[in-house]
Amino acid sequence: MSTESADAVQTSMGAEGVDAATDARISEPPASLREFFSYMGPAWVFTASQIGGGEALSVPVGGAYLGMQAIWLIPLITFTKIFGQYYLVRYGVMSGNTFLDALYSQPKWLKWIFYYVFLGGLVYAIGLSGHLGETAGAAQNLLSVGAVGGLSGTDFWMIITVVAGLGIVMLRSYEIIEKVSTVLLWSFLALIAFVSLFTAEQWIGGLASGLVPSIPGYVDGLGVGGLAFVATMFGWIGAGFGPTVAYVWFAKDKTMGMFEPKADGVNINKSDLSDEEISRLKGWGDMVLWQNMISSVILAVFSFFMWTAAAATLHGTEIVASGELGGFEVVPQMAVIFTTVYGEWSAIIFLLSVMAALFSTLIGPLYGMSRLWEDAFAIHGVFDNYNITRETVFRLTVVLFAVIPLSLNILFEAPLFLFAISGILFAPAVGLMYLAALYMSYTDVDQPGLVPIRRWAVGLAVFAGVALIAATMFEVYPTIMDLIG
Repeated sequence: MSTESADAVQTSMGAEGVDAATDARISEPPASLREFFSYMGPAWVFTASQIGGGEALSVPVGGAYLGMQAIWLIPLITFTKIFGQYYLVRYGVMSGNTFLDALYSQPKWLKWIFYYVFLGGLVYAIGLSGHLGETAGAAQNLLSVGAVGGLSGTDFWMIITVVAGLGIVMLRSYEIIEKVSTVLLWSFLALIAFVSLFTAEQWIGGLASGLVPSIPGYVDGLGVGGLAFVATMFGWIGAGFGPTVAYVWFAKDKTMGMFEPKADGVNINKSDLSDEEISRLKGWGDMVLWQNMISSVILAVFSFFMWTAAAATLHGTEIVASGELGGFEVVPQMAVIFTTVYGEWSAIIFLLSVMAALFSTLIGPLYGMSRLWEDAFAIHGVFDNYNITRETVFRLTVVLFAVIPLSLNILFEAPLFLFAISGILFAPAVGLMYLAALYMSYTDVDQPGLVPIRRWAVGLAVFAGVALIAATMFEVYPTIMDLIG
């Protein structure tokens, strides 16, 4: 296994990856809270990656422009999308194959989603323009740098951010990404919780009406409104494309469930699993469910704090009324919240924290999406037929996904525009992944005992998948035309 805690769980496993006492080829799932949290790493990385995405960008912009209106989207999205992601990760843990591997072997009517997900990496990279641009904007606000070689100060900080991200991801170490992301996650969550609660008297009165579903108004900062805003939020709040895809590879690197014997080189088919192994796999499936539930609660709470803090301190202000809360200035303007509540020192801490959170969104998906492309090339026989290694493809892909948002930001200087466009375009990919993973979970008849049994969870996952597709397709074309125009 990839960590010391994982080794502790497998103390009874022999050299061949077989439990000497029961002949089981799969370790027992965590039986204590300590063991459980030792396996929460993939969820922490996912949550940190997601918080630095839609939760740190679109959520506060929504609160600033809409006040408490449309805050009902937060619980709806976070507590439905998480079940789609659960079945996506569960499929891999139960089968030992990522959903990408499984999709490639499906009939043509379903196989095409493989290429949609594959190309979705490029669309997601476009959305990373928002994270990169806002990180650089915060850095420029903290430590202003003049023009360097024809590049602005913000461009300079974007290059520094990309170099730092590449330095971490190029190590190809899941353990390092897990540790960095976990620290960044809890630091930022604690900070925004304090400011939201401190300003509660300013937003508590509008909470009840905000939880009543209504179509939101236009949000200048994102350039969308109405159902297009709902589609953008569905794409970025909760389980987003990049973090969701990366989560599957995090679970693989953590060697959970059926990923374990595959990593040990043990030949195992679901059709010949023993009753003990089936029981253990179900336990790992429950582990994935609780991972996702905890992550969903954190995302919902964090989003709530971000929205209410922005609604309390930015809604109705001059910069919002003028429609100028956008570009590279969203994070610096968010720092006004902390200056207002605590003083200048807290704004500095906030800027450092949000930079860290946005940075975690860069490194997590960069790692996961690059692993996805690496495996996709392997499926097509690239490493068998050409003189190129998996590590080389991984590193080239990391550079590609980093260069795309950097180049777009330097050329267009519209990070949130690119962020919104990306969210609208890749949301259907997330919905299709949810539905495809559920379909494959039921049609995989090698082991009927491992099919999903929680009908309520399946229902929520289906709702999330359909909602992502439907909300995006409605008004997508006119919205894109309006943005381009």
